[in-house]
Amino acid sequence: MVMSNLMLVLTVFMVSATYLLMRRMRGKNRLPPGPGFALPLAGHPHLLREKPLHVTLAGLAARHGPVLSLRLGRRDAVVVTSLRLAKECFSSDLDVAFANRPRFPSAREVSFGYTGLPAASYGPHWRAMRRIATVHLLSARRVDLMSDAAIADETRVMVRRLARAAAAVSSGVAKVELKRNLFELSHGVLMESIAGTKGKRGAGSDADMSEEAHEFKKVVDEIMPLLGMANLHDHLPAPLRWLDLGGVRRRLTELVNRRNALMHGLIDAERERRRQEDHAADEEELLPESKSMIGVMLLLQESDPQQYTDTFIAALVTNLFGGGTVTTSATMEWAMSLLLNHPYALRKAREEVSARVGHARLLSRDDPTSLTSGASSARPSGSTPPRRC
Repeated sequence: MVMSNLMLVLTVFMVSATYLLMRRMRGKNRLPPGPGFALPLAGHPHLLREKPLHVTLAGLAARHGPVLSLRLGRRDAVVVTSLRLAKECFSSDLDVAFANRPRFPSAREVSFGYTGLPAASYGPHWRAMRRIATVHLLSARRVDLMSDAAIADETRVMVRRLARAAAAVSSGVAKVELKRNLFELSHGVLMESIAGTKGKRGAGSDADMSEEAHEFKKVVDEIMPLLGMANLHDHLPAPLRWLDLGGVRRRLTELVNRRNALMHGLIDAERERRRQEDHAADEEELLPESKSMIGVMLLLQESDPQQYTDTFIAALVTNLFGGGTVTTSATMEWAMSLLLNHPYALRKAREEVSARVGHARLLSRDDPTSLTSGASSARPSGSTPPRRC
């Protein structure tokens, strides 16, 4: 009983001291105008509950001006709703000032201590990672090799899997989850290019995802809700974050450990392959583009182990997987949604592909240049996702 009362008094003291400290620190900052009433410790999240968020922000801008400030827990946020002012923020004069991302506590573990390419501050480390990614890993030659081989192989695997699913049903029409198949397609291409290996499948060869893709997708799907504005843990003062009331820190630690086990497993497997091979005679004969991306980074590690540590490699590999699987599969999913919502365009695309490509082979990357806009809708880079009214 005495211990419970002591914990209650300690908690009240910590909350009160934190609130007074936040008010004092906020008074020293020069901020644009914003809503006057803010909840103690929480700030203005109650004003952002209505969806969609951009409509809510537009309403706040109509009352407080094109540039306004909000308090999200212990953090101050500035909202710019004017196109002209937004362009000015990213002009050559202010670009460096806006180059860094906010250092949210939840992103520390996820981004390997803020060393991942999207979370790293602008400086020598960020420039080194960007140079490795653009020069050694994503050069034009390597992208060409990846497009010609891995994409074609993984696409054939997915088409055969979908055909077997349809053949297993008496009607010849089967329901499939396209999102999972597209994620597996993207993940399979990246596994071949990044790690030089293919994903492992379980007992059923018709499984729509490999073991690695299934685990990686589970981790990504569970991590994403714990990041960003929806995560109150990031916006609480340090004493309250230490209590981990919602269990966010514990859950993030568990998920990050699972993800890191996947990434370091790929690095260790590539290192073991290099040990088993006789590199003494063949090292100069192999072009860098013929190696996996992890293999290229392990070569760089031999020349500069202080710079290209395993953590450096794991962070970059995680960024490549995250940027290549989630965004690519989502883009293809939206493209299919657009076609399904416009039956005429879908019918026209199918007819043109059948007439010009036929049914004996798959589309290649050179085909869309010879197709009209109807069939070229398979390239949705300029498309707008369907909107829900």
